[in-house]
Amino acid sequence: MSDLPLEKRNYFGFLWHAVFLSITITFTEVNTVIPAMILQIGGGELQVGIAGAIMIGVPLIAQLNFSGFLHGRSRKKPWLLLGITLRIISLVLIAFTMLSIQRLSVLQGLAIVYAELLLFNVSGAFASVSYVDLIGKSFSTELRRRFFTRKQIISSVGILVSALIARQVLAATSYPVSYGILFFTAGAVLLFASIGFWLLREVPADRRNRARGYLRTLKSLPGVLKKDPNLRTYLFYLNSVGIHVALIPFYIALAKLRYSLDPALAGNLMFFQISGMVASSLLWPRVVRRGGFRAMLRIWSGFSFVLPLAALGTAWFLPMPFYLVLFFFLGAVVSARTVSRDAVTVELSTEENRVLYAGIIGTLNLSIVVVPILLGSLIAALGYPVVFVTAAGAALVSLFFLRRLECPVDYEEA
Repeated sequence: MSDLPLEKRNYFGFLWHAVFLSITITFTEVNTVIPAMILQIGGGELQVGIAGAIMIGVPLIAQLNFSGFLHGRSRKKPWLLLGITLRIISLVLIAFTMLSIQRLSVLQGLAIVYAELLLFNVSGAFASVSYVDLIGKSFSTELRRRFFTRKQIISSVGILVSALIARQVLAATSYPVSYGILFFTAGAVLLFASIGFWLLREVPADRRNRARGYLRTLKSLPGVLKKDPNLRTYLFYLNSVGIHVALIPFYIALAKLRYSLDPALAGNLMFFQISGMVASSLLWPRVVRRGGFRAMLRIWSGFSFVLPLAALGTAWFLPMPFYLVLFFFLGAVVSARTVSRDAVTVELSTEENRVLYAGIIGTLNLSIVVVPILLGSLIAALGYPVVFVTAAGAALVSLFFLRRLECPVDYEEA
């Protein structure tokens, strides 16, 4: 391995991490496992919304501060390793908490799990900023484009196998032991995944740009946004389609309302979602070749418009098996977002401003940051139909901004 060229060595390291990270993601799935766990502890829609904000929104806010800290630092790998180590620790802590959850009150249990989820996601945000920068400078443009689609296909094997294992654990093991097993295993697998990052070789960057603090970075935002109208358009797009991203965990809460939610059903919903992710990932390379990543963004918006309306109709008028099928298509949405999100961030930026852009895009994606808690409150007050229809309308609006986006990641095969 040591005699491999830098580009091939790093390509292998990033793919190694992607394969085993997929298993961790499955065992801690933000749209199924986490909401089901919160509901089992004793929470409701508002508590699911708080978990969604921690899992999705908080890391995006943290990215701007971290990008200010990391911007201009010559080496990003040590900070990447620190972030993934903290994530491993947090997963093990959650496992121990779940194994002793019955000794705690509902409030105590939720508070401790929220704190551990916060550590997991803030450390993930810290690692993510370094990850995007290392991806950008490790590969040529063409290899980088292939990487984002190929890693999705390669990791699909790990996703599918781990989904089967997770479903079996949830079905065969009683609460809360089932969640303890899932999170402890997730921590062990993430430790194994970190080997890929230890293998990376980093060429130190130019240190002409010094690390900047949070306030200095925040003050630079108006100037950056004024200079790059394409970045502004992309942020409008993300904030429109992002409402559905924040809504996805509430599909589980809707299942609890209309059907009976138990660990076995949560495992089945997760399996159908993962199956959708795996199946759709086989199609994305062809989509990207023909229509660029703009086509991926269009698919993301289209599904985000249709699925909330389909969920309402299914939950109110059809039996559970149809709701399982709905989660298959939710998996396709998650996959499309995963493939396009980092790719567009990398391609809209340059090597000099990539870390800063990652922080800006994360922080100003306000819909995902703020909306999860708001959605939980609105669902409790107004009901599911109003909130789900509103999310579908926002996804429709996102198509307007997508038409205005000058997408440099659209390309034709040579």
